[in-house]
Amino acid sequence: MKRALNTSCNGARPGDRARHLLRRRCFLAARLLAVGFRRCAVAVFCFASWFGGNRAHANSPYNTDDAGIVGHKRAQLETWVLADRFALEHNALAALGITERIELTLGVLHGGIHSGSARGYSIAGPLLQAKVWVAAARDNAWPGFAVVAGVLPPWGVGAFTPPGWCGYGYSALTESLFEERLLLHANLGVVVGDVGESRSEAGVSSFESSGVRTQVTAGVGFLARIVAGLHVGGEVYFGNPCDPRFGQPSFQIGSRYIFDDNIEIDATFGSSFTAVAGRDGELQTWQWVTIGLRLVSDELW
Repeated sequence: MKRALNTSCNGARPGDRARHLLRRRCFLAARLLAVGFRRCAVAVFCFASWFGGNRAHANSPYNTDDAGIVGHKRAQLETWVLADRFALEHNALAALGITERIELTLGVLHGGIHSGSARGYSIAGPLLQAKVWVAAARDNAWPGFAVVAGVLPPWGVGAFTPPGWCGYGYSALTESLFEERLLLHANLGVVVGDVGESRSEAGVSSFESSGVRTQVTAGVGFLARIVAGLHVGGEVYFGNPCDPRFGQPSFQIGSRYIFDDNIEIDATFGSSFTAVAGRDGELQTWQWVTIGLRLVSDELW
């Protein structure tokens, strides 16, 4: 085939030879562009594989945290409203990535109690937390890992005010599967604090005693991408990392829509598995719903 082509070219007229050379040059240029495009695509894929784990999506209002941080020089605001039969509360967490591996968070809780003797407005905080990103999650390989520590002072007004200082810490694992279509999370930690009258910020009671208590916390959860930016998530957990007064096994399910790396919205439903004592003293399971928003900035400096 090559020989026939060369013979045809050698015997062709000058104009035909020029056109043939032009076609060959165009063909070679197209091939070079294709090779360059493929190499760029491979480079982008490798870059995302190595550094994409640092942009794992945070998990609030889920109790089980992920192993990612917001990212160096980026700021994040997570805010959600929780409603149950006792109260309507608003939570806000502002985070800043001060290095490539350290994230600092400042949080506050406020809202209104609409039943019982504690009825009225309440506010508590600030929550102070540090998160250290140890390892990135590799798809279908080793999980990502992070450690978290925080403190909540007994400051506030109304029923949400903690009875004393509270300190906590936990480890977080995140496993990425199927090109991040499925994220699995696991937490294990401990919270130490004053339980006061053994009544949590949500108005539920788990213990009869008062004083300082050490409570183990644990949770497993998932986030699965369904189509486009739509995700579904769920978790089963025991305890609250920020509240030693809550020691009930509970679950939470919901959906999240991720518009891009900067904007997400979510909604959840949760319930305790066992009966707890509410603000009115009656034993019953505790249910709640949430709706939330997450905003992430570009690099600030």
